[in-house]
Amino acid sequence: MSTASKIFSRLAAMFPCLAACLLILVLASPAHAQATADTRLGQAVLTSPQSQDLMRSARLYQAGAETFPASAAGLPALIATLKPASEVDLLGGGYWLHASLRNDSRQTAWVIDPNDTLIDAVETRIYGPDGAVQRLLSGYRAPHEYLLHYGKDIELQPGESYEVLIRFSSPYYARTPVFAVTPRPAYLQLVARENFLIIGSIGALLALGVFNFFIYSYTRERAPLYYSLYVLCYAAGWGLTFHLPADLFGWHNLHIHYIPFFLLPVLSTLFYRTFLQLRDKSPVLYKLSTINLVLPLALLPSCFIALSWAHTLATVAIMVWMTLALASGVIVWKNGYQPARFFVLGFIALMLPGLLILPANIGLIPAAVENAQLFTLLGGTLDGVLLAFALADQIRLLRNHLEQRVNERTAELTEAKEHAEIVSRHRIDFLSAMSHDIRTPLAGVIGMLKFALRDQTVQGRTEEYLRIGLQNSEALLAILNDILDFSKIDAGKLSIETISVDLRTLIDEAIGILQAQADAKSLLLRRELALDLPRYVLGDPTRIRQILLNLLGNAIKFTDRGEVRLEAAAGKDKRGVTMLQFSISDTGPGISETTMERLFQKFEQADMSTTRRYGGTGLGLAICKELVELMGGEIGVASQPGVGSSFYFTLPLTLGTPPEASVPAAPREQRHAYRLRILCAEDVRTNQIIISTLLEAMGHEVVLVENGIESLEALSSADYDLVLMDGRMPSMDGEQAARLIRRGGTEDYRVRDTCVPIIALTANASDHDRARYLAVGMDGFLSKPVDERLLYDQIEKTIAQLIVRGRELPPCGPPPAAEPEEEDWHSGYTLASPGPAPSVRPATPSEAELAAQFGVEPPACADSGEAGAEAQGKISIMPLAGLSPKHMQRITQAFLEEAPRRLEVARKAALGGKSHAASAAFHALKGSAGYLSDTGLHSLCHDLEKLSAAGELQLVVDSLPEVAAALDQACADLRAYSRHATEASLSAN
Repeated sequence: MSTASKIFSRLAAMFPCLAACLLILVLASPAHAQATADTRLGQAVLTSPQSQDLMRSARLYQAGAETFPASAAGLPALIATLKPASEVDLLGGGYWLHASLRNDSRQTAWVIDPNDTLIDAVETRIYGPDGAVQRLLSGYRAPHEYLLHYGKDIELQPGESYEVLIRFSSPYYARTPVFAVTPRPAYLQLVARENFLIIGSIGALLALGVFNFFIYSYTRERAPLYYSLYVLCYAAGWGLTFHLPADLFGWHNLHIHYIPFFLLPVLSTLFYRTFLQLRDKSPVLYKLSTINLVLPLALLPSCFIALSWAHTLATVAIMVWMTLALASGVIVWKNGYQPARFFVLGFIALMLPGLLILPANIGLIPAAVENAQLFTLLGGTLDGVLLAFALADQIRLLRNHLEQRVNERTAELTEAKEHAEIVSRHRIDFLSAMSHDIRTPLAGVIGMLKFALRDQTVQGRTEEYLRIGLQNSEALLAILNDILDFSKIDAGKLSIETISVDLRTLIDEAIGILQAQADAKSLLLRRELALDLPRYVLGDPTRIRQILLNLLGNAIKFTDRGEVRLEAAAGKDKRGVTMLQFSISDTGPGISETTMERLFQKFEQADMSTTRRYGGTGLGLAICKELVELMGGEIGVASQPGVGSSFYFTLPLTLGTPPEASVPAAPREQRHAYRLRILCAEDVRTNQIIISTLLEAMGHEVVLVENGIESLEALSSADYDLVLMDGRMPSMDGEQAARLIRRGGTEDYRVRDTCVPIIALTANASDHDRARYLAVGMDGFLSKPVDERLLYDQIEKTIAQLIVRGRELPPCGPPPAAEPEEEDWHSGYTLASPGPAPSVRPATPSEAELAAQFGVEPPACADSGEAGAEAQGKISIMPLAGLSPKHMQRITQAFLEEAPRRLEVARKAALGGKSHAASAAFHALKGSAGYLSDTGLHSLCHDLEKLSAAGELQLVVDSLPEVAAALDQACADLRAYSRHATEASLSAN
């Protein structure tokens, strides 16, 4: 049970005790009138210091225009003219009361106190035995000797008899009046106790009302407002009843006394209808409670037009209200609404005196309790306190409900956040996978083209074609980088570095890179640098260059004639901060106003025809905007259709420092000082050729495996100095393999050196992938396409680490005189074996084949060759520059051996319901088919890979005949091509 629940349970247990205490206080007060009359003498005899009620031994007469006699001798004559009355009419009137009183006690100081009801005017004469007359004036309109009480001091000598004649009148009586004669000391105690209870109760009601009004002003909940008005009205009604305004301010007006009591049912009903949620929990009682709103308001005018009836009518309205309110509370509590229990207890406390007093007020039963008004006030105060606890309990429930809603909402937001993070991770994983799948073949293309351009035998138009192919490959890589850059920016993963930048050199490099494109379109590309432009600033040179190249490239791309101008200057912005200001303007077609509004959004270009005419992803400007804002700058555009456009951006300027002058470093040797035995886990044959060629050129021994399982097997059977581990491989990927290596391997393959350095070698190039690979125990990270300089530096660092560990490494021998023609390629690995230079030059593809490959016009030639005509329309392995015909033959033979086997694995997996295995098999077959000159098989494998991953295996099975036919055709053409190449080689020999 919660702390709040325990507190409320204890308070609930205290309520009966509180009610009992209040009743004891009332009952313990001295009684106003417990008279004992001496019937033998017809007198009220005061024999002890107790209150005596003169009404019990006196005679009651109706009053007219009579006056008081001057002495006791005139009393018989007056009484003879009066008409006796059996009781006091509660609807008001004037009365005479005559009593004989004898003081048989020793007390002389007494108080005569008319009480238990409002009496408008009370005039008393006490005739003594010596002829003295005591004249007293009391009642509502007379000054009071005692606060909130009608009591008047009198003197009664012990052993003497007195005649008491009282004349009282009032427009109404709440009850039959009591005329008590009380010893003065006891009366003082009575007044003190009653005033304490009266003022304390009314003060408590006022405090509860004000406090809950403040609650309403904060929460704007209607229940606290109605409760506040209810208890304030209750306090006002009883304040008027006990004559607080009359005693404190001398303000008298009987017509307003019962207005608060007519409003009580209205305000209370508004409260409990809202608090008990009666409209939903008991619609019938909700409708019946309308009586409590209509009846009191309909009877309220009686206060002004029928004052004598106001008290009786108010009593009827209050009895109806209390009955309906208690029934509503009990029913709602029974239906499970726990705060209703305090409401029910409160109305029981209110009805307890009401059940004894209200019927007596209208003459249905005799008076059962003394101090009826005070008793009712205390019951109402206890009701107000309990209703306050009911509100507090409701607030507690509302708070718990709110906390539950907050917890639920927090859980929903947490779930949404986790879902967003999962989606973000999936997006990053997708981009990583896309990066891998695109970069892997792209790395092979770029690497092979670079190797081919190193060949001194490649000259003329062939060299030009290769350079065009390299430029196109690098352009494709730039598009891929744009997509990955934007994904990093969108995920908040892109970081900006701050180093000293040679601004003039950076601008010159950007101009130099794009100068050829401008020259090709006969455009004037020029720069204008302000004289005050600082040369060295702090910033991110890579990202500044990326922005300049993007904006300049766009300007050149969209401009057909005229010029493109780059301006740079230093200036101050509106805040007085020094900024670098760049502007790239052109004389192109310009941009419309509507287009400029969405120009910097992702995947947006001027119009759809732009993409078809000029290409591009529409991400360039979006990336520029994000990069500029990441560096704290602003970017914008101004354009006029038909005149040109001007893109400008500003960056915060912080001066940098020129680099320290240093002695130029000597050219680095291509080979390392020590020879390493390197295990390379790579499943793509093209990458195997490139990586092994680079490593062998650096003087190392390379062993190739195709997956993580084979890497574990190799590490369990021999020692290696370094492992290059691809991230995505069949059977077991690089992450799982690295994790197992660090744990010592498996039961089948116990790794001999668990501390062997492992370098991730993968096309997944994001920071997320880098962190993931390092987290599983890898020591470094290299992305594809492999940068020879970074690979060299990584191995150099590994060599230094191995030497520090005490590892003995063999020195690296001198490089061979020439590259060997043949390498000993085995299934899954290759060992470099230097040999004598070959005498046969590698075959060079014909110019017609190169022209067709790179999409340019073939050179004029009288005879294209018999072989070219024969191979037209046939499927072959695409020529890879820098590879010998022997290598091409081996790649063709590997495809003929592996492709049918992979298709059979995919077919069995699809028929067996193994979607993951089928997807992996089609992925592998797709990679092999990517080197074919015809893209049909590659496209089919790509589609079936996606279908398998999605679980659509029936569609996969239906498409298997089409894939088999395409593979058979490819294999038939490759076998024919292989036979033709073999025959050509034999003829040459």
